[in-house]
Amino acid sequence: MALPTPPRSGSRLPGVPDPWDRGSSSPTQRAEQALRRGMDLGQRALSLGGLLLLGVLAFAVFAGLLLGLGILLAGGNAIAGWLMGLVLILALVVAAWFGRRASQVLRAPPESAPQDVPTPPSIREDEAGLLALLRAGERALPAPGRAALHATVIATRDALRVTAGDAAFGRDTHDARQAAREDLPELLHTYQSGRRTPETDRLFLEQLDLIGGRMREVVQERQAQHVRTLTAQRRYLESKYREGEE
Repeated sequence: MALPTPPRSGSRLPGVPDPWDRGSSSPTQRAEQALRRGMDLGQRALSLGGLLLLGVLAFAVFAGLLLGLGILLAGGNAIAGWLMGLVLILALVVAAWFGRRASQVLRAPPESAPQDVPTPPSIREDEAGLLALLRAGERALPAPGRAALHATVIATRDALRVTAGDAAFGRDTHDARQAAREDLPELLHTYQSGRRTPETDRLFLEQLDLIGGRMREVVQERQAQHVRTLTAQRRYLESKYREGEE
């Protein structure tokens, strides 16, 4: 009996980099990263230049005030002494603000660099388990099984990621975590614990296809929700801003 065709979505062909390998980058990506770093340095330089200019202006203002109050104090004006104290305190507060702001500019992460969305520890553990499962399967399974397992693991990983931010523990979240923590490890263990036959190969691939199909369904539904949200937002903005053009 012919084996079912393994899922194509997410499968990795020989010579194609592992989707979890972030170490490789193309020359175009490296050029974009260098451009972003240059833009960030330019923005920081402009910010520091603006702070320096404001600092010079503030220093000139406080110096003028202190000089005038000093002249009045020398002339016997007692109130000028109190005012000088207040001006000095205000100058120290402004200087502290300038120092803190300059420190923030120097230590701020690049604004144009892509920021990773924080991943909950449980999801990181699930992804680590999936990656270990994939590595074990790649060493032990025949070619059809390796391709099918890879496709299903990648689909499960994607489902974990799109449901990671769910406030409520719904069916999608439950299915993704159940597949990662129990269904896939148990399926691989059961398949490897017995003798391989055409029938066991067929059943193994069918069950991988069932899990992978459900995981892809979760991902596609979340993508559709995202598109619907953006579409609704666009309609709202069009109705909001185009009313004034009529």
